[in-house]
Amino acid sequence: MRDPASLPLHLGVIGCGRVFERFHLPAIVRVPTISLLAGCDTNRSRLAWAEHWSSPPALFDTPAELLGCPGLEAVLVLTPPASHALNVIQALEAGLHVLVEKPMALDPGEARQMAEAAHLARRHLQVGFSRRFREPYQKLRKALQREDPLRLRRVRFELAFPVASWNAESDFLGKESHGGGVLDDVLSHQVDLVCWLLKGGPDRVRCEVKGSSGGVSAELEIGSVMVHCESAHARYAERLRMELADGRVLEASGSHLGEAGSGFERWRRGRALLLDRVSLLGHRLLKRPNVSLRSFEGQLRDFVGAIRGASSQGATPGDGLQAVEIVRACRASVRQEGAWQAVRATAEPAE
Repeated sequence: MRDPASLPLHLGVIGCGRVFERFHLPAIVRVPTISLLAGCDTNRSRLAWAEHWSSPPALFDTPAELLGCPGLEAVLVLTPPASHALNVIQALEAGLHVLVEKPMALDPGEARQMAEAAHLARRHLQVGFSRRFREPYQKLRKALQREDPLRLRRVRFELAFPVASWNAESDFLGKESHGGGVLDDVLSHQVDLVCWLLKGGPDRVRCEVKGSSGGVSAELEIGSVMVHCESAHARYAERLRMELADGRVLEASGSHLGEAGSGFERWRRGRALLLDRVSLLGHRLLKRPNVSLRSFEGQLRDFVGAIRGASSQGATPGDGLQAVEIVRACRASVRQEGAWQAVRATAEPAE
């Protein structure tokens, strides 16, 4: 008789839009411990697209119908952020484990309700901050574990990705009030990753809009370390620099990690971005999974493992709530022309 922990996890998907098509579905195909059982979308064109898969799952028009699908064990919630709380809580109350795309919610109160629902249902709730599973950041976290935290001086994190070419099925991207603005869509990735790497969150933050492009510049005070984040919806750029007291600089991009070499800052930045683009192009030409697909695959494997009782590196409900609170404080700072804002403390639900 097979060990139940070795059996495939029967998974459903709520929201079959672009993020599912481009990232989650290709990753699911690469994870043998997942069996895609059901999907739903209120957009009929997305269901018509799913019907043409070689092995289409059971398809439903509404989340309520999907949640009643026999044999279902867990769901991915990939709908626009405004509907995350309702879909997640209903899935948890139906006895299902949940992986929800970031941001966890648009409001800290909703995020707390989601965390409490997971605690009461005794089900695993994980937030989809997939950058935790990128190889350069995994290596950087291990490198930081060998360093004295007091030796870290400054952190600078630049992240940008385009939305115009995304061709989203819904219209929330780019809309601040719908969770598709730079703060929720880009900065939330940065604050979660930095808090995960430094094993702590900020006591206060400040944030300002940069020019007319809608990008933002944020500062997070984490203990004695000042973290500076540049976030934008623009041409892809990803670069994280950590300056140590002995003069060394650890630098991670989307696809590489190493110690920064000599030369002017502008030249080093250009080199890092070029290496990323060459890496992405090389994987595309060779038809190999790139760093994004591998990170989504790693996240799914981690999600299945956590459900089966293994330790997890994924973002917990408390991590998701922390990111929501930090973004909330940054939004308040923007409204007050960059004034420092305290970040409300968060905690995991008690056992």
